[in-house]
Amino acid sequence: MNPIIIIISFISLLIPAYARASTENGSQGRHLSITQIQVRNTGDSIELSFSCAPARFNTRKPERITVTPVISDGDHQARFPSFAIIGKRKRMSPALQYNATMKYEDWMRGSILTFESNIKLCAKQAILTTAVVNNRILQDPDAEIVQFTDTAETVIPVLTTAEKLAQDYDFLADESTRSEFDEENRSNAVSILFKTGSATLLPEYRNNSRNLDLLVDIILKINQSPDSRISHILIAGYASPDGDIRINSDFATLRAAALKKYLMRHTRLDFGTFEVINGKIDWYGLSQMVGKSDMPDKETVLNILSVTPVEGSSGKRGRKNELMYLKAGVPYRYMLKNFFPALRSSTCIKVFYEKNKNIK
Repeated sequence: MNPIIIIISFISLLIPAYARASTENGSQGRHLSITQIQVRNTGDSIELSFSCAPARFNTRKPERITVTPVISDGDHQARFPSFAIIGKRKRMSPALQYNATMKYEDWMRGSILTFESNIKLCAKQAILTTAVVNNRILQDPDAEIVQFTDTAETVIPVLTTAEKLAQDYDFLADESTRSEFDEENRSNAVSILFKTGSATLLPEYRNNSRNLDLLVDIILKINQSPDSRISHILIAGYASPDGDIRINSDFATLRAAALKKYLMRHTRLDFGTFEVINGKIDWYGLSQMVGKSDMPDKETVLNILSVTPVEGSSGKRGRKNELMYLKAGVPYRYMLKNFFPALRSSTCIKVFYEKNKNIK
């Protein structure tokens, strides 16, 4: 017996998801076009699919729109997985085809489908208005009964070599998602560590050998595949707060350059593939380590890292000196031993890939 599936289809419906976000520079209009909406009740599950494209999205800076489909009946609410649309210098993400499933519950019959979204521009974030589909979903009178036969063909997307690897390694990303450098990009980075006062890359130091081998292996697999290529590699060099700040800033540049030189030698990648950034003193990395620790005077240290300027002025101590004088230097010595060694690094933030031009 062939299965019966109830489908609510809005094939010709265009939803303008109009939103306005306020920033310091004023407000800008945004339109997202959501079409080809289908909601399917397959017994114990609901399947939602639609197409989404940025119909009008004038942007001068990197922006990220997160959209979440939601169904509700006034008393209950259930959210499908979110998806993101990323803009960079007037270049938007291409149209996407959305497919998701959730468990069916009785209250969902006669519910309403909406699309909630928010925009993030650098560190600023604002809630956008909600676009509502003015059709009740999962309502029998509006349902079209469609019968699927056993011979129906299921189309399974074919992943490229790079796309398969990206499922296992978070530092890999599609070229279309690349945006300007942001400290938040470091969450899944591969770090190569350096000794104090040194910019010499030592494969045998700490976990360097394993991480270097991983980077080289992934890059070669992608570039030697018939369907993918490495398009861009972002490297940022960092230094720890101990020692002279200006000298350490120079070390940050040299450390990033050392990793770039190593990868060029072992992968034969072109010079222009790399983007090298001087991350200088890694205050952000230190703040993250302190926040996750149970070190002494943790909250006071976090406050100093947050509000005290790096350079002192008008008789006031700078950030480093405030930390050194706090509680006779006890918290500083703790960080010197437990955190600073991991901050002397050249961090491979992201490896970006794209499909080979001759692959369709």
